[in-house]
Amino acid sequence: MEIKRIKITNLDGKNIVAAVHYPEVDKNYLAILCPGNLDSKDYNHLIKLAEAFAAEGYTVARFDPIGTWESDGTDADYSVTQYLQDIKTVLDFMSAQKSFNKTLLGGHSRGGEVSILYAAQDSRVSMVLPIMPPTPISDEELQEDKFMNWKKNGFNISVRDVPDSDVTKSYKLPYSHMVDRLKYHTIDAVRKIHAPIIFVAGELDVICTPEEVKIIFDNAAEPKKYLLIRGVGHDYRHNLSQIDLVNGRIINALKAI
Repeated sequence: MEIKRIKITNLDGKNIVAAVHYPEVDKNYLAILCPGNLDSKDYNHLIKLAEAFAAEGYTVARFDPIGTWESDGTDADYSVTQYLQDIKTVLDFMSAQKSFNKTLLGGHSRGGEVSILYAAQDSRVSMVLPIMPPTPISDEELQEDKFMNWKKNGFNISVRDVPDSDVTKSYKLPYSHMVDRLKYHTIDAVRKIHAPIIFVAGELDVICTPEEVKIIFDNAAEPKKYLLIRGVGHDYRHNLSQIDLVNGRIINALKAI
């Protein structure tokens, strides 16, 4: 399997950095994998998932959204609206390289959320894979201290670990990020999707609970599949055996749906 790091220039002249996995046996399938909120494309769970898909004949692109990690932009550029535009940019670029028979769009956490939102508006997506996606933020949740402090201060600091390192990276998101996010609703979006969807929930996930993932699943049309992974939490990326467990269930479900 060959992996190439590429730069994809968007309409604003900013570069999206992606890692593309090319399969040894090409089935003419494409998978685009989206990182979670401020997460890196180079976290282990996305790398291993890309490898698993490539072994099944997929060409796989995992990328850093604008405003994060290796891609261009600042913290203020990172938003759901921009993320959705980034997915289109990557999909347009990959589709221009060759005509794929199947296009899967998926991701973890926020990456799963934007996969749902984007698939609802682009019929080129023929399968969706939301892994532990969040439900929409309720009015009650917006009154919680973390959101009220974000609004009061005007920004929120988020810290992420740098892949293969002991150091961390901080992001300073303006409250406009939350205002933008509130414009989107995964429940409304998932009802518009006619492609097969595989939902993944972690039994021990307290960030995007299995019950919350099930709510989105219940609003999706058939064909669909709900995978509850026992003994796995939201940050399973830190455990290679759990990554293998999750990816194995995904590949098996992909073959069956």
